[in-house]
Amino acid sequence: MTFKTAMCAAALLFFAQVNAHAQQSVGAPDIQIEVTGSVMTPGSLDVVQGSRLSDALIAAKPTSKAYLPGIMFLSTQAKGTQVRLRAGLEHDLGELQRSARPPVQEAAAVLAAWLEGAEATGRAPQAVDIRLLQVQPQTNPVLQDGDSVEVPERPTTIRVMGAVQAECRLRHEPLRDARDYLRDCATSTAADRNHLYVVQPDGIVQKLGIAAWNRADPQSVAPGGTVYVPLSESAASMVDETFNADFAAFIATQPIIF
Repeated sequence: MTFKTAMCAAALLFFAQVNAHAQQSVGAPDIQIEVTGSVMTPGSLDVVQGSRLSDALIAAKPTSKAYLPGIMFLSTQAKGTQVRLRAGLEHDLGELQRSARPPVQEAAAVLAAWLEGAEATGRAPQAVDIRLLQVQPQTNPVLQDGDSVEVPERPTTIRVMGAVQAECRLRHEPLRDARDYLRDCATSTAADRNHLYVVQPDGIVQKLGIAAWNRADPQSVAPGGTVYVPLSESAASMVDETFNADFAAFIATQPIIF
């Protein structure tokens, strides 16, 4: 087979696949999703099967106040996994509240109270840029019937929570290092002195070294993000060495704070 013949065959195969996909989409029944928040056309949307997140956002038309990094894409498929994650955290916090160390008991009780009011949402971490979503299909999830999208407005604060004396809502300061927010929010004696977690508004979780021996480069927190102060490794290891990472991952499933 000559190079020219091979190229023609490849081109014919490509166009055959495109045509087959188009025919399949035309015949496929619509699915229904819900879009709420800062969009021009909120409510239920009927979209063709195979449509992606970017298609829903384009159809809903985010307003000028929409904060795309904080979009909540709630997937029916992801919810079951988060239900199990939440149940595991609830069990671990129950064990930690029976610790022999009062500061650990107190920190665990505060986290348990927060978890009680935080349901499994089905949110998956999702960096949202409509143009990038369109050219990077791997970051542009396919919609399923019953999925929903919540589009918030831009917040002005960040949250510090976890092993702190009291949860803090602090005004966002551009480029301020995550560690610096701890100056304005006193930590518990049960806190880990070596690490910190940053949960960005798009659901991406970053683990930062904060001690002299492992200090990470400065890391800012975007508006609506959360700084999670983890329990000390000795406390967390009582139940599960991944407890802090799992808790930060669950925070990432929740709506951004304002």
